[in-house]
Amino acid sequence: MERINATVDRIQNRFETLTPAPRISNSLKSLVREGNINPDEIIALIRLEPLLATRILREANQSPNSTEKGYSSIEQAATAVGFERMYDLLGIYAYQYCDEVETASSYSPESWKRAITCAVCMESLAAKHKLDPHEAYSIGLLHSLANAVNQAHEEELDRQLTDPFGHLNSRLKSFGSAGLNYTLFRSWGFPDSFTDPIRFQFSPLDCITTGKMACLLNLSKWITGAIRETDELPDQEKGPDLLVLNLLGEGEQTLWNLVTDVSDCLQRAEAMLQGGLQSGLEIL
Repeated sequence: MERINATVDRIQNRFETLTPAPRISNSLKSLVREGNINPDEIIALIRLEPLLATRILREANQSPNSTEKGYSSIEQAATAVGFERMYDLLGIYAYQYCDEVETASSYSPESWKRAITCAVCMESLAAKHKLDPHEAYSIGLLHSLANAVNQAHEEELDRQLTDPFGHLNSRLKSFGSAGLNYTLFRSWGFPDSFTDPIRFQFSPLDCITTGKMACLLNLSKWITGAIRETDELPDQEKGPDLLVLNLLGEGEQTLWNLVTDVSDCLQRAEAMLQGGLQSGLEIL
């Protein structure tokens, strides 16, 4: 436990100096520079920025006025902190300056793309399964935050070609990262409804509190891997977990259809960041 706490402390420190992915950073600065105070456009942009979304959720859940159940979605948290404070956080974050420039890193574009993809998948599945789509989107967006923070500060080493136990290590690292992300969000006061699906993202059938949301996260990670051509799950190449599919009453073809739908949504998000902010609001 002492080693885990030390690792979480290190990630927390790195998180404070991390800057947005370049694509979203320009949009944040443009919004502040133009004095845009349209709440719909601001929330839409926050939903595309994992680091700022985390800061707003953290502030809401750590507030003395936080509700007993806490806040598990960006929309809930933004309402809790209030528009003025939310706008202040946006302005501070958009132009934050790190004294130790050599230690400052930005959120990796690839990590950012995977986070957005998973979030859109979660929102689509949640609406179908009568779960809160805003909560699902927020969980999908932030579920691998600790991994993204680490990857921004350390070069990833590909051991698959030289290490005969590479696949086993990948599996163990996956479950370890789930626990690390869970512990990080718990340390910031995030509620169980948010943290438990993250904790059980690789073994959703073991989750007895928010099992359905954990199952949606597991499926969303597989869809994300299919779209981004990455291994989001240890057994990505074997297809989605059939037990999870059966439990939710889903068919594999439905997920492949969702791959197409999500890809279309992501193209509209890209257009939004390239200047068509208003035109991209319908997906967010």
